[in-house]
Amino acid sequence: MNKIVLFFKRILLTIWFYLGLIWYVGIYGTWVIIRSKIIEKTKGKEKAEEYIINVLKKFGKNAFKLMGVKVYVESEFDLSQMGDEAYMIVANHQSLLDIPLIIGYVFPTAFIAKKELSKVPIVSFFIEALGSVFIERGNATQSAKALRELRKKLIDGQKLVLFPEGTRTLDGEVKPFKRGSLMIPYRYKVKILPVAIDGAYEIAKKGRLYITPHPINITIFKPVNPEEFGSEAELRDYIYKLIASKVNKKEEFEEVV
Repeated sequence: MNKIVLFFKRILLTIWFYLGLIWYVGIYGTWVIIRSKIIEKTKGKEKAEEYIINVLKKFGKNAFKLMGVKVYVESEFDLSQMGDEAYMIVANHQSLLDIPLIIGYVFPTAFIAKKELSKVPIVSFFIEALGSVFIERGNATQSAKALRELRKKLIDGQKLVLFPEGTRTLDGEVKPFKRGSLMIPYRYKVKILPVAIDGAYEIAKKGRLYITPHPINITIFKPVNPEEFGSEAELRDYIYKLIASKVNKKEEFEEVV
């Protein structure tokens, strides 16, 4: 009986998810873009960017509320203390839901994103509006240019999100971080805010079209100072173990509304 109930829940949630995606991203997203252009012309670029960030932050939370997904957050750090200081938010990568999850429940910040996302209509506009940097794998020239852009943004106090696994997990476990993936924060002495995501994998697994209801736990750790480590490898190993310690633990924290 439970299997039958779960089966119908999956069908209903999947239909609801894709209808919501069409409405929220396609229709509402187009309206937001048009309105932001109007605000930019009448009130300036800064006001337009402020409007987009507020919309995205609300979207990050509303997306999960509309799906009926409970999000629990445990935080060791008051995010308001970040101020104008540059931070690299480092998180494990469980599903396509990770981006709206971080925008809504951690910080509405820029991403180091795959170049392919720059070709997705509407979505690419919002990723760029956050100040994200696109990196094309296998293109040394473009990657070098992207790294220079990243360096400038961090110097200017920008906050950026990095998924050091390089791709989404296939089994829910935290994959080994790619060698040199934390070289940027290590080299430029940028504080790292480790974030563990647990449960998003169960909702939308890589290569699976249907959606399964499941709660999500987020752990926001205290910032880590790269200057306290002797090498990028040592820093990478520490952050990896920290994040992995909170994944697949079946804990539930305080729900964020």
